[in-house]
Amino acid sequence: MRNERKIILIYVLTSLGIMIWLSAIGLAPYLRSRGIGLSPFFYACFSSICHQNPSRSFHLFGFPLAVCARCLGIYAGFLGGVVLYPFKRGFLSVRLPKIALFLAVSTPIGIDTAANVLALWSTSNPIRFVIGFLWGFILPFYFLTGLVELALHFHKN
Repeated sequence: MRNERKIILIYVLTSLGIMIWLSAIGLAPYLRSRGIGLSPFFYACFSSICHQNPSRSFHLFGFPLAVCARCLGIYAGFLGGVVLYPFKRGFLSVRLPKIALFLAVSTPIGIDTAANVLALWSTSNPIRFVIGFLWGFILPFYFLTGLVELALHFHKN
């Protein structure tokens, strides 16, 4: 029963973390629209993980979100995967999905990102979001499983 509590705690903390993360992405343009000086701080927090190109970002309150459409899709997909995780896997399942699934879901984002970087085509923001969402959706099934395995490993020792 103690293991189950650890697993649920990991799940709850991951859920809260991704909700806070997504909130901060939307908080940046909100603060900027209100002229509140903390806005640059929130944009800066995400600048090292996203190019923040305004033309590749959705806008809220008249200003770009703190991340591009693809990154937003990844984080929104991650939240979706976290929500689905206990219904699909249960809390006690500690096995990773097959690597073939990860590779299959990673292929579209890899191809689209490479094609955009190489200027072979330019994907619209809604398509970038959907491709990011699909990839982000699978990540919790690896991330949460890894955290649970780690927690249970340290609990044994």
